[in-house]
This record gives sequence, structure tokens and C-alpha cells, in this order.
Amino acid sequence: MPIRRKTKPVPDIELEALLKRYEEGTSVSNGRIQFHHLDSDELERILPDAFEADPSFTPRQLRFLLRKALLNCRRQGGLTIDGLVSEAHRLAKNQIAKPEQSYAMWTKFRAKRMSFFSGFRLNWDGVTLESAKHLPRYMVVEEYLLSGHGRIYPRRPEFFGYLITRCNAREEENAVTRMLKATEIFMAVFNMYEMWGRWSHGAERWADGKLWNGPHHFVFRGKRFLGHDRIWYDPNYDEEAWKSFPIDMPELLDVIPRTRGALHRLSGHPLRTLLVDVLRLMQEAMSTRDQNYSLLRYWSALEQLYGEPHGREKNYSRIIQRAAFAEYDKELARWKLAHISRMRNGYVHAGDSDDDLRVMTQYLRMLLSRHVNALLFGNEHVRSHAHWLEIVDLPDNEALLEERKAVIDQRLAIIRRSRAVAHEGSE
Repeated sequence: MPIRRKTKPVPDIELEALLKRYEEGTSVSNGRIQFHHLDSDELERILPDAFEADPSFTPRQLRFLLRKALLNCRRQGGLTIDGLVSEAHRLAKNQIAKPEQSYAMWTKFRAKRMSFFSGFRLNWDGVTLESAKHLPRYMVVEEYLLSGHGRIYPRRPEFFGYLITRCNAREEENAVTRMLKATEIFMAVFNMYEMWGRWSHGAERWADGKLWNGPHHFVFRGKRFLGHDRIWYDPNYDEEAWKSFPIDMPELLDVIPRTRGALHRLSGHPLRTLLVDVLRLMQEAMSTRDQNYSLLRYWSALEQLYGEPHGREKNYSRIIQRAAFAEYDKELARWKLAHISRMRNGYVHAGDSDDDLRVMTQYLRMLLSRHVNALLFGNEHVRSHAHWLEIVDLPDNEALLEERKAVIDQRLAIIRRSRAVAHEGSE
């Protein structure tokens, strides 16, 4: 279903109150809606909290779709939940029915000596990613002025190649969202393996990961450039940092096979949604120059991996206990993670920053990398996030586990004997 209220993330009573407030703050005359002492923008922006939508809708698309449904329903009279859901479903169904078109996007790629070596080609979630020494002729964009943003210099930074992504989608926004996410996951997996098992030697001004977004993303529908009146860009881009210590192309190509294998395993993994969320948080951490923000993102990734799947409250002690379950020295790991937890809280609540920030951030990155890799390649039997947490919550003591296993085997034998006796009695 394109849009629904099956799980009712917002109770009916709260949604009815919002619709009542909207109805009381508006009037309809000749099909036109007039607003009276009503901040419609705020009400319309929180309305998506009450619905679940097809994942292909971006948050902005969902907000505009529900706004249109709300206005249509108000023009027809009073507002009801059933009426709003019905109209939103109709609009969403029409939106999804639109035919897909081909889109492409390119950005500068942070690798040196690309002109002297072969490139790579990867696929993720219906998006093709490939490196290029030179752009196809139709993709070449010259310098231009964008009102409200400034002058765009597509050739900068110079002496670098390109990353080109392609996919099919209904609209530009859907295409760009998918291509940016695919780029983010590719870079996250690559950076995780490129830094595998070692400390980053970057200075405080440079991010740890070798791959980050370029300054601008130039989008095409078919062969038509779509960006002369708008721009997709990375607001955190810094040219000096981006040009400093880029990865050499041969070194990059050495890591690509491992990256390709991980993306393949991730695509069909039972914990795909969870691991994608974790990797995107890790990439944010690996591509920022702010070590405090990096620590926050890594800690959020740890919470995703070891927090309760649907829990609103974060039990830090339990997260730390779970995260240390596979570490060689569990006591030391728990001590480090508890220290990181206090650092995180000190920064969030008081803006405090410690001089051991970089060391602890690097430790957390390496721990997360090991655990993500282990889930991808060493735990094929894990069926869900809840199943994974059930495994890590078991005690560490092997003798105790063997004893519990023996008790479980005995209980299974009793159940099977009882079934056999019952079956014989029924014959």
C-alpha cells in the first residue's frame, strides 16, 4: 500500500485533534481555502509523523503529498482520518504509477593518477557506480552562475577524475536520493576496509576516510543537464582538505574487490536495513573533519547495532555490555566504551572535549568495522536484529553455555518422546 496508518505511529486521538485544529483555523469559499490564525506550515510538516509511506517517497515528497491530500479534503468539507487516508492513498498511487526515466549524476572523485590506470564499476540497489578518467561529451558542464548560490566551477578541483552514477527513477529527487545513498554506502564500505586494522595518520584538519563527496553533483535526465537552475552539493566540502592526501588509484583498486564482495553480501543480508544505517553513520564519521562529530556518529552507529530495535530509551550499560561480547579483553573493552560514553555525553550536554578524543574515536571505528564485517561474512545464520541481540546477550562462559545446551537438548528429547507417545496412542 503506498500510504497507510497500519501501525498508527501517532494515535488516532492526536491526529483527530490536529485535523480539528486545522479545520477550525480555516474556511472554504468558492473552493478556495482561507487561513485564520493558523500556522499551517508547522501543522503540515508534522503531519507525516502520523503515516507510513512507500519507501520510494522522500520525506519532502511525502510532506507535499499529504499537504495536497489535506487541502483537497478540506475543500470538500470536514476533515476525517479515513477521508485523509483515502485521498493520500489515491495521490500516492498515481505518483507511483508514473513511468521511470533514466538519470545520471557525476561528481569529482578523490583519487590521484586516475588517468594512468583502469577504473572500476560497481552496483548497489539498482544504481551503477563507475569511475571515469574523462566525462562523456554530453556530461561536460562549463562554468556558470547560479542565482542565490554563486558561481559554479565544475572543473574544480582540477587534476581529478570523476565518479558517475546511473539509475532509473520516477523523478529527479528520487533518482538523486538513490544515487547519493549508493555513493555513501560504497564510500562507507571502501573506507572501512581501506583503514582496516590501523590508526589513521590524518591531522586534526583532515577526515580519516580517503573517499568523501565532491563539491557538486551534476544531474542529467537522459542526456539533458538539469542543474542550471538548481544545484546538489555537499555543504561540508572544503577544497584544501579535499585535495590533501587523496588516495592513489592503484591503492584504491586494491580495495575494490573486497568492497564489491561486501556490497554483494550486504544486498541480500537479513540485517541489510540495520547494516546500511550503521554504515551511513560510519561514513559521516569517516568523512568529517570534526572529531567531536565523528565520535557522535560512531556512537550512534554503536547504538543502532546494539540498542533495542524499537526501544525509545537507550540503555548505555547494556549497549556497552553487548558491544564488548566478542572482544578478546572484554573488561578492558567495556572500560573503553564506558569512557567513550562519558565523552559523548560531556560533549552533547556541556560542549566538553577531551585530548584523548582522536584515540577513542579511532578505537570505536575499528571495533565497529570488525563487528560489521563479522555480520557480513561470519554470521550467515543470523535472521534478524532481535536474533543477533539474543545471541550476544548469552553469557560468555563456555562451560555455562554447554550446560545450558545440554539442558535444552534434554528438554527437546522430552518433547519429542511425548509427541511420539501421543501419536502411538492415537493409532
